[in-house]
This record gives sequence, C-alpha cells and structure tokens, in this order.
Amino acid sequence: MSSYNENLNASVVSSLQAQELKLSNTQAQLNAGMFTLYYAEDAKITAQEKLKRTEQKYSDQEIIKEEAVGDNNLINNVVATANQEKQFNLQSVSNTAVSAANVQIATNAIVNLASDMGSIVSILNAADYGSQIYEQALAVNKLMNDTAYNAEVTSQLAMEASSLTAEVTASTVSDMATSTAGSITNLLSILNSQLEATSALQTTENANYASAATAQKKAEGELIDAKVDFDATKSTYLSSINELNLNLQIKSKSNIDFTVQFDAYLNPFYNDIENLVNGIITYPYNVSPVENYYIFVVKESERTIFSMTIAEGLINSPNIAIPVNNKKNQATIEKKISITGIKDINNEAITLGENYVVFVLAQFTVDYKKSLNNFEDYLTASSSPFILTTQLKSPNPEAIKVVFLDEKENSNNITSQVLQFDLNEKNNTVEYRCMFIPDNSAFVNGMFKTQDLQSIEEQFVKEVSEEIEKYKAVDDESEINNLLEILKEELEKLTTENTPKAAADSTKNDADADTENDAVQNTSLIEEIKTNISTLESKLKSSTPSDSSVETNSSNKTPKPGFFFNKLIAENVTDGNYTVPTGDQIKIDSKTNIKSVTLPILENTTDNFGNPLIEGNEYIPVVLSVASGPKKVAVQFSSSISDFVNTDTFRYHTIKPITEKNN
Repeated sequence: MSSYNENLNASVVSSLQAQELKLSNTQAQLNAGMFTLYYAEDAKITAQEKLKRTEQKYSDQEIIKEEAVGDNNLINNVVATANQEKQFNLQSVSNTAVSAANVQIATNAIVNLASDMGSIVSILNAADYGSQIYEQALAVNKLMNDTAYNAEVTSQLAMEASSLTAEVTASTVSDMATSTAGSITNLLSILNSQLEATSALQTTENANYASAATAQKKAEGELIDAKVDFDATKSTYLSSINELNLNLQIKSKSNIDFTVQFDAYLNPFYNDIENLVNGIITYPYNVSPVENYYIFVVKESERTIFSMTIAEGLINSPNIAIPVNNKKNQATIEKKISITGIKDINNEAITLGENYVVFVLAQFTVDYKKSLNNFEDYLTASSSPFILTTQLKSPNPEAIKVVFLDEKENSNNITSQVLQFDLNEKNNTVEYRCMFIPDNSAFVNGMFKTQDLQSIEEQFVKEVSEEIEKYKAVDDESEINNLLEILKEELEKLTTENTPKAAADSTKNDADADTENDAVQNTSLIEEIKTNISTLESKLKSSTPSDSSVETNSSNKTPKPGFFFNKLIAENVTDGNYTVPTGDQIKIDSKTNIKSVTLPILENTTDNFGNPLIEGNEYIPVVLSVASGPKKVAVQFSSSISDFVNTDTFRYHTIKPITEKNN
C-alpha cells in the first residue's frame, strides 16, 4: 500500500474510531441518565406512597379524635351524674337508717303494749272469766297482737330498706366514672399529640415529595439532554461511515445469519469524463471500477491488526473471504450471510456471543488500475461491532394474568393471588424474573412519554432504514414538504439524464448491455421516486386533522407504568425485587412444549423498587426472560421482556374480595 493510501486509511480509521469512542461515551452517559432517572423516580414514587399513607393515617386519626372528643363530652356528663347520684344515695342511706330506727322504736313500744295487754287478759281470765270486760279485753288483746305483728313486719321492711339503700354502689360508680373520664382525657391528649406528630410528618413528607419530584424532573431533563447528545453523536458517526467507509453497516442479525450493507465503490472520475467520446462512456471509465467485493468477518479484538496484506492473502478462501458480485451495478449492496457456511479470518467458526466486525475489500479491475497507474485495491475500515445471539421469548400481554385460584385449580391450597402466564419456549436454561411494577400513570402529569426515549440497546442495534421506509415514517408537515421538494428535484434530474441515454440506447448493439442496464436502473429509480412522492402527497393530504382528532391528540396521556422503565433497567433490578418461579411452579406440556407458570404472590413480595405491595394499589406484572447457567453459555442469548405497556394491571389484595368471591 502506498504511503498516501496508508495515510488515508489511517485517517479514516482514526476518525471512525474517535467517533465510535465518543458514541460509546455518550451511550454510557445515556445509560447512566436512564438509571439516574429510574432511581429518582423510585425516590419520588416512594415519597408519594409514604405521603399517601401519612395522609390516610392523618385522616383516620382525625376521625378517631372526633370520636374521642364526643366520648370525652359524654363522660363528663356521666361523671357529673354519678357524683350527683352518689350524694343522693348517701342522703337516702342516712334517711332510711333513721326511719328504720324510728320504726324499730315504735315497734318496741307496740310490742311492750301488746305484752301488757296480754298480762291484763291473763288477770281477767283468772279473776273475771266470761264477764263482759273479759270479752272486751280479749278482743283488744287480739287487735294488739295484730298491731304488734304488723309493727314487727314494718320494722323488718324498714331495716331491709335501709340495708338495700346502703348496698347501692353509687360511690363506686362515681369513682369508675371519674377514672374513665381521666383515661379518656389522657387518650384525647395522646390522640392530639399523635395528630400533631402526623401533621408534622405530613409536612415533612410533602417537602420530601416536592424535593424528589424536583430531582426527578432534573434527571428527566438530563436524560433528554443525554439522548440529544447521543443522537447527534450517532448521526455524525453514521454520516462519517456513509462518507468515509462506504456506509458499511450490519443491517440485521439473528442467531443464524446477518446482513451486511454497503454502498458501491463508484468511479471518482465518472462525472468528469461522462462525455469523453461522443457522449458515450468508454471503458474503463464506467460507473463501477470494482471487479469483486469480499467481506471478511473479524473478531473485534483483532480488528486493529487486520490489513490489506492479510485480506489479499485470504481472497482464495471463499468461506473466509465472502465474495459479493455487483453485476447489476446497484448503488447499495446487501449480502445476507449464513454463519454455518463461513469462518472468521482465523479460520474459526462464527460463534454466538462473540463480538465481531466486518471489513469489505474492493478488488478493482486491471484496466481501472492501469488507468490510474495504481495497482492497489481498497479495504474499508471496520464496521461497528456486532454480536450474534439467540433471542429468548417472553409471554404475550394477553397470556399474563393475576388471579385468585379456583378450588378445582388449587391443589396446593394457595390462598394468595397468583401470577399466571404461558409461552412456547424450548430452551430450558431460562429463568423468568417476575416483577410487579406500580402503575403510577394516573398520578404523573406532563412527564415525557416513555416511548419518546428509545432504550439504548434498541438505538444501537437500529440501522438507517431504506429511503422508502423513511418517507412512510414521516409525519411532520414541514418535513414532508421538504422531502417532496428534494424528491421532485431528484425526479427532474433523473428524467433529464435518462431521456438522452434512452435515445442513445436505441442505436446501440448488444455490446452496450451495461449502459442499457444503467438506463433500466434509472427508470426503476424514477418509478420508485414517483411512488415515494405519491406516498408523501397522500400523507400530506391526510395530515390535517379534524376537530375531534385534534381534541383527542391534544391529551398528554402518560403511558403505563408512569415512570421510565425498559429492558435495560429490568435487567439491572436487584435480586430481592423480583421472583423467579422454580420447581412445580413451572409445568411443561410434553406434546406442545408450552410452559405454564403459576407463581404465588406472597405477603413479603415487593415491587421493582423494593417496596412492599400495598393493599388496593394497582400493579403491572412484568416477565423478563434471561438466560441462566455459566456466563459462557448465557452470552449466547439475548434477554426479552414482556410488553408491560399493553399488559393489564391488577389490584393487589391479600384476601379475595367479596365481589370476586361471589363471581
């Protein structure tokens, strides 16, 4: 390689490596911004939940205090009544005691009188029996005996009344009422203190929530800045690849193949000598001076040592130097490569989980080399690193549900809610990390939509789409108009260039097949541009929304879960904040190979932030499929996360609600 080509290649490689390093740095900053925002939202959500619990606690304590105030008013009345009753009871005891004593004195007098009357009757019985006075004395004696008996009964009743009155525990009731009043007063004092403490806590947590919300908004802004920086760096990097490295990219990849895309190497002198001989392009000054292209797969760790000399030495190994023929003179070349039929430059099989890059060697035609008096070929710089993995499967949103098991399905007598899902996955070295993320979308106002920030892994993998797809994806009216202008200019230019060529082509013989192919290619490109113009004009026509659509689109509805969450974050959730089903919680149908998972939600289950699940709150079940086992095996797989945005939420309950029981 000449010193000029060496310096040029070194400059290209150095420029691309510097931009790739900057892209890696901005990618790291974007990742850090995502995690910063995630933890800031964690702090905000936790503060919000604490504030809600404190507000509920304050509300409950207010109700209890109102009850205590009412009870305190009642007990004061009871104490006053009990004290009054105590005084009346003491007076009653004294009065009944005096009355009983007086009755007893009267009874004693009557008894004495009755005794004397008995003596008189005895004397008359002995001295004057049967006389009139005897009969009168006998009648009086009988009356006196009855009177004495009644007096004794009255005395007995008076003493019993005095005894029963003395037994009334009015003083005890008064003491108990006074004691109860003291307890209620103390309770009211404690409730007042608790209410004041809760009020102070509510004020503190309000301040904490405001501070957390401010920090979250700051992290949100920093993440948006990081994304803008990343997008700008990536755009610059892709532009440099396009201008300096034949736009060499890995278009798509799977666990069995990948597609390499690059632009054809064009003759730098084509436009200057287009009309060199009677307006006809003469060999070797054609559009493509390249005889063959070769693609080389190189381990990322060895890309700095791969050179033109090594590439030229491997050209005769078709499983290492993958030939690409561009006979149709396509502007953009794509080559789908199966990993089963190729090897890297070390003659080793392509393995999953290994970082690779590709190089493209453009082998010029001999005549073109002679025309330049330079017999060197062209080797691109390396592509961006890529890795081939097997994509794991995650359950579909409609296959995920949280329920209380019916009796016929509940052989293990599970009393809590369970997470159930099924999927068709043949790989058994997979763990399913089940998370329950809080649905806060209803409590978040004005936050950017989650889909506005593509996850970094999606951005890094996604390559520049084809032009037609770009045009179909455009929604902004001004951008549509700009693209229409560009396309119309391209159409006019191609139509002008194609017309004289088509006329000249009619006079050519079969030896001018290459030129005819160019005309056909230009005609095809014209038709494609016309199609694009038609697509854009239709989109522009339908871009003026009706009043109802404007009203619908104006709502800034935050998507679930209301905070920033994606696969990258899910992969870094700490062990204690997710649950992995094991043992008989996973059942595999031997015929269909479908895995059915039933995972109980226990009382110690937490959400993705590590907070205990709150009774009555709504959560979104998320399943992350991750390869388990040794790292050497795990790197061959890429994880997959369920579509949590479209997964139904569930309301957490420790006990099945009555409404559900009735159903």
